Amino acid sequence: MSAFSAGMLVLTWWRADILPIDPAAPVTAELVAQGSAEAGAPDSPLALVGVWHLDSETRDFGGYSALIALADGSLLAGSDTGTLLGIDNPGSAAMRGHYPELAVTEGRDKRDADLEALTLDRASGTIWGAYESSNAVERYSAGLERLARVKPAKMQRWPSNGGPEAMVRLADGRFVVLAEVSRRSTARGHPAVLFSGDPTLGPALANEGVSFAFAVPEGTRPVDMTQLPDGTVLVLLRSVEWYLPPRFGSAIAVLDPAGIEEGALWRPDRVVALPERVPQENYEGLAVEPGAPGSQGAPRLWLISDDNLSGFQRTLLVALDWRG
Repeated sequence: MSAFSAGMLVLTWWRADILPIDPAAPVTAELVAQGSAEAGAPDSPLALVGVWHLDSETRDFGGYSALIALADGSLLAGSDTGTLLGIDNPGSAAMRGHYPELAVTEGRDKRDADLEALTLDRASGTIWGAYESSNAVERYSAGLERLARVKPAKMQRWPSNGGPEAMVRLADGRFVVLAEVSRRSTARGHPAVLFSGDPTLGPALANEGVSFAFAVPEGTRPVDMTQLPDGTVLVLLRSVEWYLPPRFGSAIAVLDPAGIEEGALWRPDRVVALPERVPQENYEGLAVEPGAPGSQGAPRLWLISDDNLSGFQRTLLVALDWRG
């Protein structure tokens, strides 16, 4: 068990009261920080729009470690327990949450509850999910029906508690998957695979990926990733200091997918700190919405935090405009 996993296990001993499962439970959204078009450091591409504290009185709420922005403007978050949260009209007065369900088949591996990454094809609505404990990738229809599942050969030696943590379908149809934990030294990077196409479409695509390594800044781990409309890849990084409660740090690595080479280190072009007004939390989900309303054409980044189902932490939704 990784140090982070062990620490989170300890924190759940101080979790909030166990709630009943209530699919109709409303999701509340409290604005806790706000920015403006002029907010942020002059040399930063990030401008804070707002931060909302989300909450709901149901056991299915919390633990969000994956996030995507759908073509209709809504968000979809996935949790460590395999549940989903849909967020309609995010960031507006009409924001509301609901609980979509994955239509799964009988005999599904119980380890496939640890949903750590989501990615999508905005044109077709197809969604893919990556599961850390089983090192598997699944494909879903726009209606969340499970269509396929694969365990790519080059991901099978990844640690079961540190496997696929970040995944993105690139605009050209290739897939990049990053592992959270490396069995090697951090200096040699975190294991990663580039697939030439959808790995769930057959053994040839699943088993012939290009292995490389992601060079994370010291003390951080990759926790999610997305791609901007101009092709730039963004990777959400997280660090943690073990206090009670723990202290989290987050940043965004900026990378060029053309820099991926077999057996080589994929190094960020730069690492961008979050604006100072963004509260520190365990942010694990990152999504991009091209040209969101009110963004003046800039891509809008959304972050969501994983509260680890702990009474010490919060589920925060963050909106940032990318002005890079």
